[in-house]
Amino acid sequence: MGFLSGTLLALSVGTVCLVGVVTGHGRLIDPPSRSSMWRYGYRNPPNYNDNQLYCGGVQIQYETNKGRCGVCGDPFQGPLDNEPGGKYANGIIVHSAAVGAIMPVTVEITAPHKGYMEFRLCPNDDPRKRISQECLDDFLLHIIESKSSKYPVTTSGQYKLKLQLPESVKCRACVLQWKYNTGNSWGVDPITNKGCIGCGNQEQFYGCADIAIGHRDIEPGYSLITNQMSKGGPIVKPGVPTPPLVPTELETWGPDSPDSGQVDPGVDPSTGESNPAYKAYKNFLDFQNQFPNKYARPCVCHSCIGKTCVCECFEGDISASSTNHLQTYLALTVLVMSQIVKSLVL
Repeated sequence: MGFLSGTLLALSVGTVCLVGVVTGHGRLIDPPSRSSMWRYGYRNPPNYNDNQLYCGGVQIQYETNKGRCGVCGDPFQGPLDNEPGGKYANGIIVHSAAVGAIMPVTVEITAPHKGYMEFRLCPNDDPRKRISQECLDDFLLHIIESKSSKYPVTTSGQYKLKLQLPESVKCRACVLQWKYNTGNSWGVDPITNKGCIGCGNQEQFYGCADIAIGHRDIEPGYSLITNQMSKGGPIVKPGVPTPPLVPTELETWGPDSPDSGQVDPGVDPSTGESNPAYKAYKNFLDFQNQFPNKYARPCVCHSCIGKTCVCECFEGDISASSTNHLQTYLALTVLVMSQIVKSLVL
């Protein structure tokens, strides 16, 4: 491979991911869940996969954990990032309501797969204390629009609903749980033992939001853990996740880095004239400059399944001795990346 690292990477268009294939996606956006607060101006750590709180996946949930899941969508065995002690659970209140009020909520379904959604409430006054699913099950909320505790999911987009809060609950840090039980997988009904679409074990998505009920003195954005306001950051459109920054150690690749000490492959060091790789290399740099991520490096991808591909990326020194390989490699990279951009635009 010469200048190639030979390392195989799992590359998904837009983000690098190591998770399995997910069939449905959704998030609680109003009041925003602990993982989605960053999108709405709350100073809370961002979770770029906030629409994938799905218990670790079907196999993890049902085969490894016997159907159990963290109350906020984390894998039952952990890490419990969305529960007290986790990085997203910081006691920040995102909604304040009166006792017994009708509370508006909004859910965004980005990939619908039938099924239904439910909402539960657990009274709590200490955001440092973990709650149980049993506490949430005691307060299964009534949905005004469906006149029941379930609301069917039929399409993608935003679902704006109204919930009836119980007259008996007053709390400083209630936990509102959203649950989406999908219904597009084949399974067996545990009662009738008949197989059908939507029967048996189905993929589930969750979200938890911290709300105050009957305490109007607690403003949205106030953290009951730090006793400070935690709102005022940038607002990010829910449908466009912001990718994480590439680690800074990648910054020194290529001849554009003043500290790299590498030779521009577009110039023959003995004659000072351009060599055959110059055009391909320049094309790549021009293509690279179209993106805000200056750490982009050339990759060639193959063996794609859906949007996930196995890719090989340039890792070594760029030198004149490797230009024959580099010319072909960069040309292929520009071609592949161009096709990816075209597919995203179309």
